Amino acid sequence: MDKPERESRVGRVGAWVTKLRSEAHQVERARAAWEAPEGPLAPYDHAPPRRSGLALERAARGAASVGLLPVGVLAELPAARASEDVLLSALARVRAGGAPEEERARLAQFDQRTLSTAFGRRRPAQALSITPLVDRFDLCLPDARAPRPAALERLRAQVEHDPVASEPWLRLGALRHPADFDRLLAARDRAGRRGDHALLEALGTHGDPRALAVLKGALHARDVDPGRGFTQRRLAADGIGRLALAAAVPLLCAALRDERADFEGRPGAGLGVQYPVRANLLWALGETGSAAAVPDLVSHLGDSTGSAFGGFYLPAMDALWRIGGPARSALERCAAGPDELPAANAVGVLLALGDPPSRWSRLRGDGIRAVLEGA
Repeated sequence: MDKPERESRVGRVGAWVTKLRSEAHQVERARAAWEAPEGPLAPYDHAPPRRSGLALERAARGAASVGLLPVGVLAELPAARASEDVLLSALARVRAGGAPEEERARLAQFDQRTLSTAFGRRRPAQALSITPLVDRFDLCLPDARAPRPAALERLRAQVEHDPVASEPWLRLGALRHPADFDRLLAARDRAGRRGDHALLEALGTHGDPRALAVLKGALHARDVDPGRGFTQRRLAADGIGRLALAAAVPLLCAALRDERADFEGRPGAGLGVQYPVRANLLWALGETGSAAAVPDLVSHLGDSTGSAFGGFYLPAMDALWRIGGPARSALERCAAGPDELPAANAVGVLLALGDPPSRWSRLRGDGIRAVLEGA
């Protein structure tokens, strides 16, 4: 199949699957169609068409990252703002012959991004326990430069030989083959603590929408010791965000409330200070790109004491920046509000979204001054 025909089929698959009622079903069927692009598209007429969301767009980026779609599909998609979309786009360009050094430099710049806050310029990565995109890129690079069938065969043999080694599972998940979902799931039954943590991470990067139920279970598990529980919930939150399903937003918002009520300030919560799960939940909401996540994120803009990393305002700001346009009206209302700290941090996000500092120079207060000086 030549490139123009392949690219036209991208649109055909997108139009076809958006007739499905469930967003998860849209993603699952599109992934299956892209795995066998020469096969027929069965009609599906039982629901009205609906606009595709970020989850389907991310699935298309993921298909390009493993060579199932041409890199030209990236031009048909909105500019990448979420971390996962930035990484998948970089891998797609490398697979199409792009220079790894250039992509690594772009990812390093994204990792090191800063925001102007009420406390000066801050780097969101300082407030999170998230693997840098550069590290994930380097992990996936050998497979992105090799034929995918050969890489799949090699990695499947490795995990069969050594099922507790973390790196092969992470690399296998990043190759996003639907047939590996059951393999990842079954491996949890015989994995130890470290191995299970790697499998949770791999389930998120694998991108299969069926992983949402698994990750939700890990997010709400109560039958593990505190140290493992905090790490498990953090990784489950990361994975849920990477799936980008709209159905994940209420789960993540509820988990924010549960984390504060059930774990923080309780026996064993000292571990929670080391692993502020709410920061990862806020990060995950930003990865969904959903307007429905905005109210919960805005409510954290004034939190400067909730974690050992200096509160939750910074991951909330970064999540709102990644959501972008759908967050603008709520940010403007917050910026015009009476509470100086959240107002200043809302202005910081708006500046990162392109507002000129002069638009907000009429506001008064030390926090606003710090934001404008840092812009």
